[in-house]
Amino acid sequence: MLDFGKVGYTAAMRKIHCSGLPLAIAVLLAGCGPTTQGPGSNQPGAAPLPGLSATAGPTTGPTTGPTTGATPAAQPSAGSLEERHVSTSAGAAGGVTLLWPRIIPRDIVDENRDLAGALQQRMKGIVEKHLPGRAIDFRPEPERVCPKTGCAGVSVGLLLSRQGQGCLVIALISRPGVAPTRIVPWVGKVQLRADTVGFREWPESQITVADYIPCNSLLTTMDSQEANVAAALQEAAR
Repeated sequence: MLDFGKVGYTAAMRKIHCSGLPLAIAVLLAGCGPTTQGPGSNQPGAAPLPGLSATAGPTTGPTTGPTTGATPAAQPSAGSLEERHVSTSAGAAGGVTLLWPRIIPRDIVDENRDLAGALQQRMKGIVEKHLPGRAIDFRPEPERVCPKTGCAGVSVGLLLSRQGQGCLVIALISRPGVAPTRIVPWVGKVQLRADTVGFREWPESQITVADYIPCNSLLTTMDSQEANVAAALQEAAR
């Protein structure tokens, strides 16, 4: 398994081909092609998944390179976040602030910007479905954290990670104000040290990845796990 807090885990990634997606997401993933990494799979007896760089978060982040017995990187203080990542709006009381997705590792941000935008739109539809009538403050890139005084209403973010043609998506949901963030696994298999992190802390510090899912089954998997996200939204809005 891949531990976000322990970097340097390496192995070959299985080859997954783009096919079978509804058009809107298929277009975004059309350039997937064969992976350039060596053969392998995540079946029993095969090599495990490759490692993942730590974060696309603050400029001072976890170190890279092999470590032994490493501990998760120190969390940033609220004031250390790059200002450009902070929402310029706190949203409306009783509403929902829909933040730009967090994309990790840092070096996949540019090529996955369109996919992140599509996921944010998908989350908007889920918020409208399960919290009907709530005003939605849809934040643009790169605004992915609430202001230091918190968002006025429920805040909703996403964590997107990708290895080759494997995807991982996690919902990040908080109550209004300076509140902890609940980590809600959505696409991919993970183990959580804790299901919450402190206000504006890195969620990946609590995540160990067991498996990515093929990006070409992204929407199907999101649909099947929507109930977990809906329940977290409704709880945060109470």
